[in-house]
Amino acid sequence: MILRAFILSFVLCGAALFFSGPARALDLVVIHDEADTLDLLPSVDRHRSSGDEIQISTAPGADGIVRRIAVKAKNTGSQPDWIVFALRNDTDKTLVRWLVAPHQRLIGSGVIWPDLGASRIANLTASQGTPPDRVPNTEADIFQLTLEPGASVTFVAELATPNLPELTLWSPEIYKDTANGLTFYRGIITGIIGLLALFLTVLMLIRGTLIFPAAALLAWAVAAYVAVDFGLLGLVLSVSPEAERIYRAGAEAVLAATLIVFLFSYLDLNRLRIHYSQIATVWLIFLGTLFAIIFVDPAVAAGLARLSIAGVAVFGFLLIVYLATHGQARAILLIPTWIILFAWVTAEGFTLLGRVSGDLAPHSLIGGLVLIILLIGFTVTQHAFSGSGLVGAELADASRKALALTGAGDIIFDWDLQRDQVRVGAEAEAVLGYPTGYLAGTSHEFIDHLNPADRDPFSTAVDRICHERRGRLSSDIRIKADDGHYHWFRL
Repeated sequence: MILRAFILSFVLCGAALFFSGPARALDLVVIHDEADTLDLLPSVDRHRSSGDEIQISTAPGADGIVRRIAVKAKNTGSQPDWIVFALRNDTDKTLVRWLVAPHQRLIGSGVIWPDLGASRIANLTASQGTPPDRVPNTEADIFQLTLEPGASVTFVAELATPNLPELTLWSPEIYKDTANGLTFYRGIITGIIGLLALFLTVLMLIRGTLIFPAAALLAWAVAAYVAVDFGLLGLVLSVSPEAERIYRAGAEAVLAATLIVFLFSYLDLNRLRIHYSQIATVWLIFLGTLFAIIFVDPAVAAGLARLSIAGVAVFGFLLIVYLATHGQARAILLIPTWIILFAWVTAEGFTLLGRVSGDLAPHSLIGGLVLIILLIGFTVTQHAFSGSGLVGAELADASRKALALTGAGDIIFDWDLQRDQVRVGAEAEAVLGYPTGYLAGTSHEFIDHLNPADRDPFSTAVDRICHERRGRLSSDIRIKADDGHYHWFRL
């Protein structure tokens, strides 16, 4: 029995040594002087610990001996995850490298439950030599590593979050040059979107129709999205990576909501007899609930906002094609912009799913989003000043035409397109038995007074003239009187 127990204990100990990850020696990553960047993520060993301490076997040193070290967590009771990697300096001089773990990485972050960014590495410990120094940075966890000639050093990193999307070893000079180049690019993009937002805001003050506030809100939403993505909040407001997740989810939710408002207002969907207003209202109420979810779970709110942006792009594309084939001028003008938006949403989806690689992909997507706002600005400006020359040409004889109509004894029908107000002469209201001003109101309110059989043909004819800005209208309509009977009028 004693021999059997001894054999069983020996077998169990051997199996434990064989299957225990920390007990095996690490593979060395050789660092050369000419290597400016190195992706370390494939070379790290991940470990889960049930306590606040981890024991690992180091990589073999110059003497070939594998040592064992123990590292304690920075905060007691946190039970963090760990990664371990080993570096070897094969040169004859001291090498200084920066270990960089970005807080947020768009590529592969996900759509439904995205990774919105967080602090990645809480602490870094070296088995020998100079201890790693943390380099202050608002966008990444950066540690400076010093490797002596011929030294083999094992590093143990305590993770702040279980997810580590990127881990790169940089030459400090190359990293600074890359960061400076991106800073220049970010400055240009931020300046462009800021000027666009200001321009559309001024245009909104000049022309008060719904199109211009919607375009201005969309531009400011993109500006907020750019500010969050470029890390400007961390620089200006000293926002922590964890708090920045809330701002990022909020920016995406606002972008989704303003995109719906712009599509609804620019296509003037409230004039159509289809219940697009109800669809837009329900959609906006759904997005409004995301602002409550943001403070509970920003990842869920951001995922729903991303799905909403994709849905608006697809729904808007189909709607624009439908309206353009039916001759709506605004839909035709919006086709180029929406094609680019559809392509942008597709590229964004591939990037979020990790199908697109390259560090410049997120910055290219930001540039594409600003390009979309630029095209929207051109389209809105064209709509704002189209027909302005006709006003001056026709203003001179406006009084003459008004006098001619009054002298002819006809009833004046006035439709103010800018304010969507309809005014009918008092003569018609007297014939129908209504008090003066009873038929005045919005276009929908006036159409409700028509015979149900006349509503759709009349609305379609008027909308076509309004959108094409040309044409004549000759229509016989029936308007309901106070006694319930309908009277014929020729407009």
